[in-house]
Amino acid sequence: MQDFLLDLDKALFQVLNGQLISAPTDFLFPILTSIHIIWPVYLLLAFYLLYTHRVKGLYVLLSLAMVLGIMDQMSTHVLKPWFDRQRPCRQETEIRLLIPCGPGQSFPSTHAINNACLAIFLSMLFSSLRAPVLIFAFLISYSRIYVGVHYPLDVFGGMIIGAVFGYIAAKTFNYVLSFNKS
Repeated sequence: MQDFLLDLDKALFQVLNGQLISAPTDFLFPILTSIHIIWPVYLLLAFYLLYTHRVKGLYVLLSLAMVLGIMDQMSTHVLKPWFDRQRPCRQETEIRLLIPCGPGQSFPSTHAINNACLAIFLSMLFSSLRAPVLIFAFLISYSRIYVGVHYPLDVFGGMIIGAVFGYIAAKTFNYVLSFNKS
């Protein structure tokens, strides 16, 4: 069963990375996957939350920073070494690599974990942000396959892990806030 899933994953990677391509997405996804683009967008979002929600916005940002710090470290130092899956850019012969391969292992995608966690957390706390943060998180996650540095299962697994922790963090945040009001 495991071999079947990995073969299916590699075949899907070949389709998403090598066949479902276009000049506009060849331009867009390397930019979108760049940390230099992601952070300024999220910095603007942080300013928006602070401006529109003041104290609650500050608590949300501090909570989110803590959760993302934990998730990032767990992905990099626990999950990736445990699964020890090589990136497609290190083992596939037919690949369109649009950015440098990057260090470390492939599963799970830390980009997918962090962005899914952030998107679920914020969308549960601020319904007005739901569509934009979910779409942005999906595009960033998908970009990791498109540019050639992750397999689809790496991204899907990362999105699930991030979504679960984002959900737990949002529920905990709401519980703590309601507990303090009692």
